[in-house]
Amino acid sequence: MNTDSIWLAYVGLPYTTAAYYERALRKNYRILTIGPKPSEDLIKDWNLESIRDRIKAHDLDVSYTPNMAEIYRQYGDVFKPSLYLWIESSGGHFPTNLETLPCPKACIFIDSHVNLSYQLEWAKKFDYIFVAQLAYVDEFKTRGLNAHWLPLAADIEIHRPIDPIKKHAISMVGSIFEKSRRFDLVQKIRTKNELYTERCFLEDMARVYSQSKIVFNNAIKNDLNMRVFEALSTGTFLLTDLAKDSGQDILFIGNEDYGLYEDRELLAKVEYYLQHNDLREKIALRGQKLVYAAHQYIHRVDDMLGVIKGQKPSTFSPQELRVRSIKTVDQDIHVDQSASLDYAKPPVSFVVPVLDYSPASQFNIKTLLQDLELVNGEVIIVFNNEEVANQIKNHPRISHYAVLKNNVGVSRAWNIGLNISRTRYTFILNADLKVSGGAIDALLTQIQSLDKAAVVGPQGAFFDFEMLKDYFFLEKGSFNLPIKVDAVSGFFFLVDNELFNKYGLSFDNRYTPCYREEWDMGLQIRRAGLNCYAVPTVDYDHEWSGSIRSYKKIKYYNQEETPGEILERTGHAFQKKWREIALSQPPGFLDSGWKAFALGIIEDSLVNNNIQQALHISNLLISQFPQDYAVLAERAIVAYHEEKIDIALDFFKKSLEAKPDYQVALDNIELIQRRHF
Repeated sequence: MNTDSIWLAYVGLPYTTAAYYERALRKNYRILTIGPKPSEDLIKDWNLESIRDRIKAHDLDVSYTPNMAEIYRQYGDVFKPSLYLWIESSGGHFPTNLETLPCPKACIFIDSHVNLSYQLEWAKKFDYIFVAQLAYVDEFKTRGLNAHWLPLAADIEIHRPIDPIKKHAISMVGSIFEKSRRFDLVQKIRTKNELYTERCFLEDMARVYSQSKIVFNNAIKNDLNMRVFEALSTGTFLLTDLAKDSGQDILFIGNEDYGLYEDRELLAKVEYYLQHNDLREKIALRGQKLVYAAHQYIHRVDDMLGVIKGQKPSTFSPQELRVRSIKTVDQDIHVDQSASLDYAKPPVSFVVPVLDYSPASQFNIKTLLQDLELVNGEVIIVFNNEEVANQIKNHPRISHYAVLKNNVGVSRAWNIGLNISRTRYTFILNADLKVSGGAIDALLTQIQSLDKAAVVGPQGAFFDFEMLKDYFFLEKGSFNLPIKVDAVSGFFFLVDNELFNKYGLSFDNRYTPCYREEWDMGLQIRRAGLNCYAVPTVDYDHEWSGSIRSYKKIKYYNQEETPGEILERTGHAFQKKWREIALSQPPGFLDSGWKAFALGIIEDSLVNNNIQQALHISNLLISQFPQDYAVLAERAIVAYHEEKIDIALDFFKKSLEAKPDYQVALDNIELIQRRHF
C-alpha cells in the first residue's frame, strides 16, 4: 500500500514519543496531525510550564474524543489519508467512529507496563498494533491482534551532545516519587555522591545529560524507557538497571555499551565508573554509536511502515536490531574491559580441541585464531596431535595449551580445557569454525539472563532417545528467540562453569572419541534441574565434520574405528547408561521436550492465523506420535480451523480412543455436533 499521506493523531506535547515520530515522518511523508492541545490541568499536573511556549496546535485542533467520520467528511477530499496512525500520549485521546476511515489504521502503544488493560481493548480498533514494550506483545497476539514490537528510540537532532564541560558527577532527569524504589536508589546515591536532578525536556534535558559524567536511570516496571536511548544518544555514560524481558540485554551489552547495576552494588558501580574516566567515556561513545546505527526514530518509522506496506512480515527482533547496530561499531571502537574483573564484561575463555587442520573444511585452527584476535578472552588449545602442536603452540593468540601424544577424543579434550579455564563462562569451539564478536556477544548475553542456563549454543535439537535420532533440529537462521532444547550442538557452545562445578557436570569419557556427548550432557543438565538453550545468532559459519569426513577410520589412543562403528557403540553406551539412571528419576525423564514445544508452535500459529504452519507442524507430530491423544486432538483443532469438519471429528475420535476421558476432545466433539449437525 501507499503511505505517502498519513493522518497522525496524538495529544500535542512536544516531548512525547509521538512528537518524535512526527519529526521523523515529516522527512519523507505528507503528514496531517490531528489531536487536542494538552489541557491546562495536564500542564499543571505534569509541571510543564517550562515548555508551554513549545506547545503548538495540530494541523487539525480537535477535542479529546473527535468524531472521525465527521472529520473525514470535511477533510478527506482535501487531504486523503493512506494511513491513520494513532500514538499513545499523555492525557488520553480516543477518537470515535474510527471504523469509518477508508484506510488502514495503526496504533503505537508506549506504556503497556502501566496501561495494558485499556490498550488491549483499544487495540481492537486497529489493523496494525505496534508495542514499545517487548514483554507485552504476546498479550496482544494471544487475542488474535496483529501486534509487533517497536521499541522507543532517540531523536539525534535533539538528544545530542550540547555542552562538553562535565559539571555534574551524576544526574537524573525524570519524576522521583517518595516511597518508590527510584526514590530509595536516588537517596542511596546521595549518601556518597552529589546527584543533580532537574525536571526538563528536549534540548534542556540533552544539556543536563551532556554536562554529566553519568546519567542514572531505573526501570519502573521493567520498561525499556526513553531515557535509555536518549541518554546514550547524547554520548554520556548511562548507568541503568536491567529491564527484564524488554530486549535491553540483547540490544545493548551491560558494561560494554552502558553501565549495568543491581541495587546492592549501585554505589560501588557509581564509584568505579567515576574513577575510570577512559573506560567510562569509551563505553559512552560505543553506546552512542549503537543508537545512531539502529535506534533513531527514522529507523522505527522505516521498520513500522515496512510491515504496513507488506514489505516484511514483522518488525525487527531484538537480535536483528543488535546485528544492525553492531556491524560498524565493532570496527569503530572497542572497549577494553581488562581494568576490572568485578564491573567489566564477564571475562571468558575459549577451549578448542585440535586434531589437525580440518582438511574437509575451508576453516581450521589458523583461521579461527585470526577470528579470536578480535575478541577478548583467554584461548586454550587442547592438542590431540603432537605434530600440529609443535607447529602452532607458540601462536601469540594462544594463552594456554595442553599437548597430548595421542587423540583422546572430544569429551576428554573438552574436560581438560574446562579444567584449565579460570573464568565462569567458557566457550567450546570446533577448530573448523568461523566466528565473529556478534555471535560471542549473543551467547554470552543470553546465558546470563536465561533461566538456569548451563549451556547455550546457536544450534540445538530435540532428540528421540529410543530411536537415537533428532525429532527436530534448529538450523542456523531458522528461529529468532531463545528456545529451551534437549541438547545444543557441539561445534560451538558456551558453558557456565559455576553451574558445572556446583552440580558436578562433566563430559562423559565413554563416548570417546566422539558422538553422543552433546545428548549425554543434555540429560545431565536436565537431571540437575538446569536447562540448555538454542540462542539465535547467524554470525558464524561451520561445515559439519571438518575432520571426520576426511577419514575412513578415526584413530584414538592405540585403536581405530570407522565413524559408523563409533556411532553404533556410543549409541548403545548412551542408552544403557540413561535407562539405568531413569529408573531413579520421575516418569517421563527421558521424554523429549519437542512435543510440548511443537504443540505451543501450533497454538501460536493458529492465534496468528498461520494455518499452513500449524498444519505442517501438526502433521509432523502425527508422524512422530501417531497414538498420542494430545497430538491427535491438536491435529483435529487444526482441521477445524481449515473448516474440514469431518477430518476434525475423525481426529477427535482417535484422540478419545487413545484416552477415553480426554476432556478437550469430548468438549470439542460436543461443540462441533451442536454447531454443524
